[in-house]
Amino acid sequence: MKTTIFSQISIDGKLTFGAGKSSKELFSLFSAQDMKFIHRFRGNVQGIMVGKNTILTDNPFLTNRYEKNKNPIRIIPTTTLDISLDSNVLSDQGKTIIVTTEQGRDDYKIQQIRERGKDCLICGEDKVDFVELERQLEDKYGIIDLMVEGGGILNWHVFNQGLVDEIILMQLPIIIGGSSNITLVDGEGYQEMSFTKKFKVVEIQPKHNYTLIRYKKSDSTDAGGHHRDITFKSEPTISSRYIHDGRGTSRPRAYFKS
Repeated sequence: MKTTIFSQISIDGKLTFGAGKSSKELFSLFSAQDMKFIHRFRGNVQGIMVGKNTILTDNPFLTNRYEKNKNPIRIIPTTTLDISLDSNVLSDQGKTIIVTTEQGRDDYKIQQIRERGKDCLICGEDKVDFVELERQLEDKYGIIDLMVEGGGILNWHVFNQGLVDEIILMQLPIIIGGSSNITLVDGEGYQEMSFTKKFKVVEIQPKHNYTLIRYKKSDSTDAGGHHRDITFKSEPTISSRYIHDGRGTSRPRAYFKS
């Protein structure tokens, strides 16, 4: 399975203006064409995963508004199953998987979720085991491309368990600041360089409202045929753009020409 972190952030890596606040304020800075890009990316993956807090704060549908019948399966991990049964992802006709733990298992609530035509998976004892979750998503649901639109905590867990193959950022030209504001990756963090997750820049594209930045895992390969690179049929596209500086070094074209 290929796992891609897809996020809209400020220059300083913030996702929102504070805990419990919606990300819709940031989205208001994008044009209609920018929003089409986000939704069309959803149409190129089989699964989209967000955290419980995103559901509680924004109550999104997580659908592809511009292409019919190209909606990904929605995956919501929640350690304690504390998600409202009235959430949009549980109330519409789309496919949704709620993921919880043995410790957070509530058979009555699981039954209510399933009565709504949604699925529920148990992965992990007291914390969601994302390695096991991805195995089940691929084996049971045929998901080979997973998009993670998580907050700082969810992103931390998938990074920490070594599952992220690619990062795509739509970086807005604003500074938010604030030590308590949610960043791209929060969680426990690492205290030593040897533990950090390493990526390489493969693309930079300045757009009108944002800069598109794409990273790939430093040691990622295409061996085994388990995942593929996603391409887009309409602008803006995601494709490698490099120039050579004459010294054997390839650099993103955007460094030299906007």
